[in-house]
Amino acid sequence: MKIRLIEPKPTGINVFDRALLPRLGLPLIGRVLADAGHDVRIYVEQLASINWTDVLSADLVGFSATTATAPVAYALAAPLRQEKVPTVIGGSHVTFLPDEALDHCDYVVRGEGQTTMVELAAALRGELELKTVLGLSYHAGGHNVHNPDRPPCSPEAFTALPAPDLSLIVGHERMTNIPIMTQWGCPFNCDFCSVVAMFGRRVRARSVAAVLDELEYYQDRGNVFFYDDNFVVDKRHTKELLRRMIQQGVTPNWSAQVRADAVYRDKRTREWDTELLQLMHDSGCRMVYCGFESANPKTLALYNKQQNVTDIQDSIRAFHAYGIRVHGMFVLGSDADDAENIQLTVDFAIENEIDTVQFLLLVPCPGTAFWDRLTAQGRILNRDWSLFDGHHCVIQPAKMTPYELQLAAHRAMARFYSSRRAGRQILVNIVRNLPFLLSLAWRERRLRLQLPRMALLSLWPARWPDVRATFVQTLSRESRERLTAMFAVPALRLYAHRHLQQWLRQPHSRAYLEFLQRLFPKPVIGTL
Repeated sequence: MKIRLIEPKPTGINVFDRALLPRLGLPLIGRVLADAGHDVRIYVEQLASINWTDVLSADLVGFSATTATAPVAYALAAPLRQEKVPTVIGGSHVTFLPDEALDHCDYVVRGEGQTTMVELAAALRGELELKTVLGLSYHAGGHNVHNPDRPPCSPEAFTALPAPDLSLIVGHERMTNIPIMTQWGCPFNCDFCSVVAMFGRRVRARSVAAVLDELEYYQDRGNVFFYDDNFVVDKRHTKELLRRMIQQGVTPNWSAQVRADAVYRDKRTREWDTELLQLMHDSGCRMVYCGFESANPKTLALYNKQQNVTDIQDSIRAFHAYGIRVHGMFVLGSDADDAENIQLTVDFAIENEIDTVQFLLLVPCPGTAFWDRLTAQGRILNRDWSLFDGHHCVIQPAKMTPYELQLAAHRAMARFYSSRRAGRQILVNIVRNLPFLLSLAWRERRLRLQLPRMALLSLWPARWPDVRATFVQTLSRESRERLTAMFAVPALRLYAHRHLQQWLRQPHSRAYLEFLQRLFPKPVIGTL
């Protein structure tokens, strides 16, 4: 069969626009389908536009959607259904709302989709009956049919899965980071997170050898992002991977999502795990993305985060001590948060010298305990899923109006990412490293010739892969890493400052802010 898979782009400006990083569900499913003999191509809208002539001639078109991108996927499926092209959609959102999705497409894949998609293709070829395909929802006899759930794949089956095939993605050469997955699942159970609902708390890990093979395949093609929801779960497994990376000389610059308490060898004594931290540094780790969530102890308890503020502070110090930058991820809007607490969170981020942050608004995702609770309480403001992206307040907070929460979150980002702070950091770094910069400018004639072009291209995030390619071709790794250490953080802060302004200028952003003001016309000091 000719099968085309699509990952839609969120509407408007989004915090992840710069990443140019596809999720790995479709590349994995695409690889499994291709191994079964199908003609597969993947369109990721953030990387390349969709060739509709190609897609309309397919035998099956699949979509992968989050809650925020579900409306886009539904809209893209409409012309295909008019042309009688079979459509299927998967992902966490439709897993928990399959009846909604079946209003817009022919089939829904619930849960882990790699086996279900292969069996669906076989069923469409007449080789299986639809009713035997576990985890599939579809129309039959004038009503929706939901086949029994497919159990999560076993550790043995997970280990046997092939590596996701990024080459199936149209425009894959534009990716600024190489996504690699080492495990599924998370043993924790944060109140607002859909990972456990989707993949379970049982962690299944790929073999070290398989991950190393993938790392070697992508050697020298860019930075690596380990796509695991929690990279450090089984420390023995993580350390073995990092040791083998060092031994085999496969040490690209990499980043990953980790918990704050990963830095501890013994959390009771708060002793650092210096072995892990050194292995992370030596194997190429240059940034970690930490789900700090809040600097408010009451909020951390409500989120069931199982960490405290001291854990967060210790992790920042530990990672910085080993030359690893920290991106702090905060979720604003718990029932313990008010405007003052949110400003204290910004104070915390600045005082503890977190390199970059995201202050996103609390989003109730279908399938989570948080969704169930707020639905029962009638506190979800609307069901326009495109607003469920962390940039819009879609709930009624406990201690402020929705507009006040939206205002506080925006002010938090604006304060942390002020252009003055970023500019001051650039000047300080230049002064501190002036001898090195002068020496580099003298030695690297090619760099001097390329600088004007690189500066011009850097104004457009879509051309950042070209900037990086020139950077890599012109300088040694040592010089690149030193320049990155000097300018990456302030450059990201300036980008975030610009991004925030662009978001605010969007007509639909302004319209939503006005909607929130009208919703609860309580006097509010200040505007955006």
